[in-house]
Amino acid sequence: MPADYDFVIIGYSETGIYAAIQAARKRARVALITQNCQPKIPRARVLAHFAKTIHQVSRSRPFFDFDVRSLRLDPVNRYVDAIAQSHQEFYDPAKLEGLGIELISGSGEFCCKPQTGFAVNGRILKARSYLIATDYTSAIPAFLEPSAIPFLTPDSIVTEIPKSIAIIGDDPIGVELAQLYSRLGAQVTMLIRQAHLLAIADLEAAFLVQAALEAEGIRVINTLHIRGIQQNRNQKIIEIENTTIEADEVLIAVGWQPILANLNLPAMGIQEPIQLNDRLQTVHRRVYWVAHPLQSIARYQSDVVIKNLSSLPIFKVDYDRVVQSVATDPEFAWIGLTETQAIRRYRRDVIVLRQPFHSLMQAQITGATTGLCKLIVRRDGRIVGAHIVGDGAIELIHLISLAMSENLRLQRFDRFSYASPALAEVIKNAVHEWHTLKRNNFLQDLQESYFAWQRKRVK
Repeated sequence: MPADYDFVIIGYSETGIYAAIQAARKRARVALITQNCQPKIPRARVLAHFAKTIHQVSRSRPFFDFDVRSLRLDPVNRYVDAIAQSHQEFYDPAKLEGLGIELISGSGEFCCKPQTGFAVNGRILKARSYLIATDYTSAIPAFLEPSAIPFLTPDSIVTEIPKSIAIIGDDPIGVELAQLYSRLGAQVTMLIRQAHLLAIADLEAAFLVQAALEAEGIRVINTLHIRGIQQNRNQKIIEIENTTIEADEVLIAVGWQPILANLNLPAMGIQEPIQLNDRLQTVHRRVYWVAHPLQSIARYQSDVVIKNLSSLPIFKVDYDRVVQSVATDPEFAWIGLTETQAIRRYRRDVIVLRQPFHSLMQAQITGATTGLCKLIVRRDGRIVGAHIVGDGAIELIHLISLAMSENLRLQRFDRFSYASPALAEVIKNAVHEWHTLKRNNFLQDLQESYFAWQRKRVK
């Protein structure tokens, strides 16, 4: 029996909707099943922007009478809800159906009898391929399951600011929330297992972000084992290796857990934890899974899946070309290899360029002088990694991303025209540093001789 659809996408999430739109634009027949999912906006990013504004106002205390503890969060949450409401217009079912996407409300599961497909609302949907794009929920560590002690997660809505809060884990969203709570007046303690915050990122850049957070009063404690959490009246007591930490609230930010229940994956021969190949196929080659909660990576994975659907399944994921970011202040964004990874892969064929933000006129004007642009290039100018900490880093990284995706070498940035003053000048400064390190003494001597000869010709 022929397939009814080219693609059945399971999950009315941000990722599922994005994948459905991309497939429909290629004229594929697409069915999108809601599967109890709802697109979410990154509330932490909105609140991080709010916290940055609050911090800027707080620094103006000599000129204004302002107390951060007097803030009311109800209007802030209404503002976030208004953004969410406005954002929902982009996912209006009528717009999706106008693109030819069949939106099916309901929850279903895979089946193999009487025929292989996805069963929902009494129908069996047959497709060339299936994409699992369901929501994620905050992961809960074993010492809290089950637990009668209340705790917060990144999904929790911030309704009040405690006097003190302990954040367990250093998931990027947990780092963002740590700075948010700190700037709203809470005493923040982060308990992490790694040697430093943001262990997935470049060591030097991550240390700069951690130093900025610690300078604001956030305490970072390395601990391999958390024995448990006890409640003592209004205080929560966290037992670690050789001491205890007291806090009014505890927030868990140890990662994310995919919601895969009720999909009946064994019907397709798929067992949890799901194993994927580099084309994002499960053990059943017609079932794909977008397996990352971070939107930038999830959208990249969706693009790879759609390419494989639109032609032969030959496209593989290459995470060295994916932008990642953390909305702290200063911002942190990166792409490609870290310094350690680049040296391990290319040995001596690596040049590391470092340009601080404090030399930029724009950074001096705005007062955001804490920052670093770190470019990792090969000696011929090919960019293999970029790590930017500083104001506007999340926007600046896309210029590097474009250069890497188009295989542009660093020297091509010499052809660009830069507005001044502008933060993008930090990339121009890095190019000048590369030219200095790559200086060819013979050519330099030849250039100097040419200038001397020209001077002698002047009468």
